[in-house]
Amino acid sequence: MQTIMMKTLALFGCLLLTACAVSTDSLQLSNGKGANYAVTGKSYEQIWRAATVAMSTDMEIVESHKPSGVIKSKVVNGTRGKVVGFFIQPAHASAPRYTINIVSRWPLQAPNERDGEPSVWEDFRQALNSR
Repeated sequence: MQTIMMKTLALFGCLLLTACAVSTDSLQLSNGKGANYAVTGKSYEQIWRAATVAMSTDMEIVESHKPSGVIKSKVVNGTRGKVVGFFIQPAHASAPRYTINIVSRWPLQAPNERDGEPSVWEDFRQALNSR
């Protein structure tokens, strides 16, 4: 009986650790989540540089692909296991308007919890306007 209980506890522990892991792969532009913002009067290069600054503030960039307008980071100061995605659309130099989509996920996040990241937007705006 004690062996079964130990195995059950070990299995539960493994499941809990797996549930706490959040991958940047879960951050997608098309999942209908996050927060959307519009930016006008700035070039793609200016937006990309400001996004890189914002996504480096208290985070570590783990994926960056300028041609597609995607930056993904993991939080290093704050909620353990949290990941954030920053998506710029369209991802080319001459658009009159850009849409920014910021998505975040954290361990054990409920499906209905808001997953935009207001602090990243503020860091982005500050970096964008300081140039």
